Amino acid sequence: MATTLKSPPKMADSSSSGGMGRIVRPLIWLLVLLIVAALCITGTWFYLHWQSSRQLNPVQLAVGQSSSPAKVQYTKPAQVAQIPAPIFIKLDPFTVMLESKDSERMLFLGITLRLGDDQSRDRIEKYMPEVRSRILMILSSLTPQDVQTPDGKAKIIKEITAAVSKPFAPIPDGQNVSGVLFTDFVVQ
Repeated sequence: MATTLKSPPKMADSSSSGGMGRIVRPLIWLLVLLIVAALCITGTWFYLHWQSSRQLNPVQLAVGQSSSPAKVQYTKPAQVAQIPAPIFIKLDPFTVMLESKDSERMLFLGITLRLGDDQSRDRIEKYMPEVRSRILMILSSLTPQDVQTPDGKAKIIKEITAAVSKPFAPIPDGQNVSGVLFTDFVVQ
């Protein structure tokens, strides 16, 4: 009987690239991933630094000035001005009889004055009897038809504004009355 000799199993060659490849390939991938991450972080930092160094206020063209396209003037926007709080003075209500040939009608009117400055408020408070007298003279000359239409009410506002804005006797300049507001308005 013939026997065949089996050759011993071949051992894997440790010097071949199979063993080293298992270690080197993940290291290369890890190195590539770190480089990509570093580039992303660096790009983000440069972009944000560039955005913060830019002037974010918009540039506006000069308005109302004629200029040729070659000579465009740019201006920075002005600081936003603080708007002062409104100054109101509420007057005691007025009750007057309206002039009418047919019937007797009565007007009950509450008024609040809107003023432009503190000096006007001080003057009106100091000269309140004269202010009330001026307003009463206007209201007592009204007819029922004057107070029933929106145009008539607007006319009353204009007349009261003009009367209260006029200067008082020793003072040369008038008051800054920017509005007359009706708080009560009853006609009976």
